[in-house]
Amino acid sequence: MSRFFGPLNGCGAASSGPASSIVSLELSSSASTARTIAAARQANYAAFLHRAPFVVDAVDLGFLPGFREDCGYQETQYQNLSLPVGMRDNDFRNPDLERFVDRFFNHEPQVGVIGDVDAHVAAAREIQASYPEAELIVVPKSQAVIDAIPENLVLGYSRGYVDRLAHKFSDPADWRRRRVHILGGSPPKQLDAIRQLTRPTLTDEPPADIVGVDWNGLHRGAQFGEFWTAKGWDDSGRDADHVTVRKTVRHSLARVREFWRIHGIWPETAPQDEGLDIEYEGPSPADLEQAACTECGTNVWRTRRGPYVAEYDTGAICGYCSYECHFSHRDRNNLEEIAGEQSVYLPPA
Repeated sequence: MSRFFGPLNGCGAASSGPASSIVSLELSSSASTARTIAAARQANYAAFLHRAPFVVDAVDLGFLPGFREDCGYQETQYQNLSLPVGMRDNDFRNPDLERFVDRFFNHEPQVGVIGDVDAHVAAAREIQASYPEAELIVVPKSQAVIDAIPENLVLGYSRGYVDRLAHKFSDPADWRRRRVHILGGSPPKQLDAIRQLTRPTLTDEPPADIVGVDWNGLHRGAQFGEFWTAKGWDDSGRDADHVTVRKTVRHSLARVREFWRIHGIWPETAPQDEGLDIEYEGPSPADLEQAACTECGTNVWRTRRGPYVAEYDTGAICGYCSYECHFSHRDRNNLEEIAGEQSVYLPPA
């Protein structure tokens, strides 16, 4: 889709005076600008970087799947599961350029996020020589670096939990005329950044072209029985046995997609409406009777303490009537708990 549009014609009967001509031109210009901005804001992809089985649902909903250079889908436990690698992120806290390039050539993703120094730009050019269709994203960490990055590379606008957020060291004007990927941050924060980089200016400066967005924070809320909504986190799914972590993440993914669709960001080539009717369903009477705490057997609906759900590296998802029961069961059985995207061993106190 073209990002720029010519003046609109056929706005009405021909005018007979100069004033009418001026008004007509202003209306045409305004309409053209609005269409240009709408096109610039619509992303080519919305990425979700995680492990199986969560990434399977993301693919079904139209997200671009992927993982960080030091991770993987962890899909070996599943039979006959083959997932495409759409995006490769770098380990921004401990980057390894050689590892990133090797794994890029191994997986051949559509999108790759690299660092911001000269060696990384050279690596991006090396990759582009073999994969000219790939989107290579270079993430500037200072205002001076932005102009030094070649225009055929996408700029990574950091909005997540990195040390150097883009809006802290630069102005929206620095990113205009460039192709931009919004890295991290919840959808409302990303939307605010997109609006800042694309809104009309008094000087009619072209907007930034938003290539893509990604955010992987859904799993953290899901571990506490909460799913993301445009109005904030919703804990309607916080019961022990009825809603799994996977189902809660899927609830969030569907709502993120709907959020982007409403605001004109969701990619035109991705599914537009399938699965958008996914809603949380309350527990049935049978669920109420069977919601027993893994540790003490108490029905979680009959205790004043808050239910807690934990996932372990064995694949087991256990529900508890309280954090105290979860802590006791985990430590007594020496279980290794999944925290975020990794399996973390929490030794007994």
